[in-house]
Amino acid sequence: MDLYRDSGTQHPVLRVSAVDVGARGAVRRLLKGVVPSTVLQPILRKIPERPIPWDFVDLIETDPARRVKLKISHERLARLHPADIADIIEDLAPDEREAVFETLDEEVAAEALEEVDPKVQKAIVESLDSDRAAEIVEEMNPDAAADLLAELPEERTSEILLEMAPEERKEVADLLEFEENTAAGRMNTHYIALPVNATAHDAIEALRHFEGGIETVSTIYLVDSHGTLAGAVPLARIVLVSEHTPMLSLTQEPLISCQAGAGEKEVAELFDKYNLLTLPVVNADKKLTGVITSDDVISLLRAKL
Repeated sequence: MDLYRDSGTQHPVLRVSAVDVGARGAVRRLLKGVVPSTVLQPILRKIPERPIPWDFVDLIETDPARRVKLKISHERLARLHPADIADIIEDLAPDEREAVFETLDEEVAAEALEEVDPKVQKAIVESLDSDRAAEIVEEMNPDAAADLLAELPEERTSEILLEMAPEERKEVADLLEFEENTAAGRMNTHYIALPVNATAHDAIEALRHFEGGIETVSTIYLVDSHGTLAGAVPLARIVLVSEHTPMLSLTQEPLISCQAGAGEKEVAELFDKYNLLTLPVVNADKKLTGVITSDDVISLLRAKL
């Protein structure tokens, strides 16, 4: 809460700025008046806050528990980071989660769903109609969408795939063929690959029209006429040269890649050893098939903790 003085009357005004919906808020409410403040405060300092800005909540008087509920407003929710939206959603009741995902813009819903705990992810998607679930899954990164659908019952996965647009359906279905604990099972099929004779100008134009996630554009890849991986160019090098500079002259050495069947341990070791932001995945013929991003590896390592 914030305490300030009204400019007209100079009377003190107490304004609610946020509500803590996490463990810290619950402990404070349960123990306030029960234990001395000098004992309570050190306990609270050890528990992280989970605040929801007051602009994003409604107090429902008719609810016996006087629960704080999220307002369904895309314009306001869009101001929050997807990870923050995910935190809020995880604290809602199942029916409230469903209501949020029925109303949110598909792109915002997809970004938030990727940040939600896998078990909650699964519950949310199973609660939605197949067509609505498909609209959201289509907007997710293909690797994240494949991971999610792989956790659903086969019949439910088929229903959602049938409702998806053909191009997105094929991308996700292809990834579902790979084992989840392999490089191919972790890779993203949205990336920028240019011909070996491309220039910096071509790279900038490709960036302007790229519709994939920003995490995959830290490196632009070069391929020959057969699709074989020929080079990797860090984005930072492109902005420092003239637009006529050949991309091949900007490639980073050594060219690091991994096979589609590489295990999670090998992938993590390559990221660690070479301080990678992205790792290209190639098939047996050295053709570029996808990229693994650093956030994928972070998620992988967190799941191991």
